[in-house]
Amino acid sequence: MPPSISRTVAIVGRPNVGKSAIFNRITGKQISLVHDQPGVTRDRISHACRHAGHGFELLDTGGIGLGDKEGFAEAIEHEVSIALATAQDILFVVDGRDGLTPLDQEIAKRLRTKTGKKGVKKKAGDESENAPAVANRRVILVVNKLDVPELEDRIEDFRKLGFPDVVALSAAHGLGLGDLMEILVEPWGEGDAEEPARLSRAEQPIRLAFLGRPNVGKSSMVNALLEDSRTIVSPVSGTTRDAIDVPFTWRNRAFTLIDTAGMRQNRKVRDPLETKMTGRSVHVINRANVCVLVLDAMEGVSMQDKKIGGLIDDAMRPVMIVVNKWDLVREQGDATRKKEFEFIENIKQDLFFLEHAPILFTSAKTGERVESILKTIEKIEKNRRNKISTSELNDLLQKAQEKYAPPLVNNRRFKIYYATHQIDETQPHPTPTILAFINSFSLLTPAYRRYIELKLREKFPLEGCPVRWVWKEKQPMKPK
Repeated sequence: MPPSISRTVAIVGRPNVGKSAIFNRITGKQISLVHDQPGVTRDRISHACRHAGHGFELLDTGGIGLGDKEGFAEAIEHEVSIALATAQDILFVVDGRDGLTPLDQEIAKRLRTKTGKKGVKKKAGDESENAPAVANRRVILVVNKLDVPELEDRIEDFRKLGFPDVVALSAAHGLGLGDLMEILVEPWGEGDAEEPARLSRAEQPIRLAFLGRPNVGKSSMVNALLEDSRTIVSPVSGTTRDAIDVPFTWRNRAFTLIDTAGMRQNRKVRDPLETKMTGRSVHVINRANVCVLVLDAMEGVSMQDKKIGGLIDDAMRPVMIVVNKWDLVREQGDATRKKEFEFIENIKQDLFFLEHAPILFTSAKTGERVESILKTIEKIEKNRRNKISTSELNDLLQKAQEKYAPPLVNNRRFKIYYATHQIDETQPHPTPTILAFINSFSLLTPAYRRYIELKLREKFPLEGCPVRWVWKEKQPMKPK
């Protein structure tokens, strides 16, 4: 936990009481997915927050007591148990419109006990299970969805649960949020008078987004890197319903691993919730520093993989391609170098617009080459920051034009007079940009543009990085 974060606060409650809406209100960001369908949040989602000089980590959890026909209830209960075991303060959320329910009473009973709920399987290396879940932890009862004055009297029914701190709230409208935060931080003492120093550009974490179709192993890949089960893994497609940000440090380098919901073809998306999930995944591409497109080794490149790759290309994000489930290919006795070469050729043909992306064959299940993902990301980060010499760049472009002259367009040829490599120092993860002074952009054909970029990539280390070209027409000098 960073030095500026001293406490952990967990939000718990039964399904569909507004936990994720409260999480988003406190963080001030639309991080957790909010929908009126119960059980939307299935994983622990965390975010570093700050209020009144206090830094704390806020955890959003899945609903306790979820009757999930897909079999995730036990895994969700496990995630909640871990959150309870690590939190110093607990926000117990109930629905003021529904009134006090038997499930609310059961959760309250659990929160008043010194141990977590029995019967949840303990995972290897996890010492939190059956450890004190809420001993010496403060519970604040948050009565949510009190949107109109007529409902305010219902808060009295919930006082029967016996928690001294009770707050009326409407997360949808932001009402009562100030009261909640005041009650939360009051026992923490004096906060820091000064805000913590901002991280330098080099110190800011690399936001690494895992993208792909449902059930290709994105969550398994994140868990393999973490050596933890922060995200729920299941053979059921669509297990991950939110874009989950997980802070992670490797070799003293800070990362934020972002696991996303699988994106299906539009004609297969009939559930409004899934449409929202897919929209959030698209948003993740725009805020990611590097995208990892995960493919299924047993299925190859699908039409949906091409569409996802196209979204990454349109957003001009650095990218690598990870072929997961290589262990299954190995079990069939076909994991040879020849097979890898054939797979690479198929990827380059189907995802030709991501030809600059490095390709890695891995198995999240066995951990094979998983660490190489981070090594490749480090290389991509180095490539995007390499400064290209102006003289070397112009020498390359001059020789490229001499070797292969641009085609005639209306009896004229495209010409690059001068170019320079630019790096936006205000951005923590800048996109390599080439500013080129030319005669006329209308004379540049797509084929010749591709030729120039291929020559650029042959000469300079740009693997994994898109290249942004800025064309500036230089007007010919008029005779005196």
